[in-house]
Amino acid sequence: MNRQFIVYLSNKQKHLMTDELIQGHVSYLGELKRQGKLPFCGPCKDGTAIMILKADSLEEAEALLARDPFTKANYYQDRRIVEVEEATLENNFLLDDVLVNQRNRS
Repeated sequence: MNRQFIVYLSNKQKHLMTDELIQGHVSYLGELKRQGKLPFCGPCKDGTAIMILKADSLEEAEALLARDPFTKANYYQDRRIVEVEEATLENNFLLDDVLVNQRNRS
């Protein structure tokens, strides 16, 4: 079962950027996309970036991130991975889970 993880990337080290590094990073992102492991990624207007990874475990998500040339070069010094549970129309935006948790707190 694939779970989803948001990867927060920050503290960019611009001086590390080279043509080879960006080409390797983009190539790796393409590979992840073809494997169905990267539904979304992109830079943010504040200089940070995010990725959404599909993986079976946190360890797999960490391994996918570790193989990215940006990670190997420490281009983004700060990397944080958080598992996310998607709220959708089909699961009623997780309302049932919220209500159960509210009742259990009472």
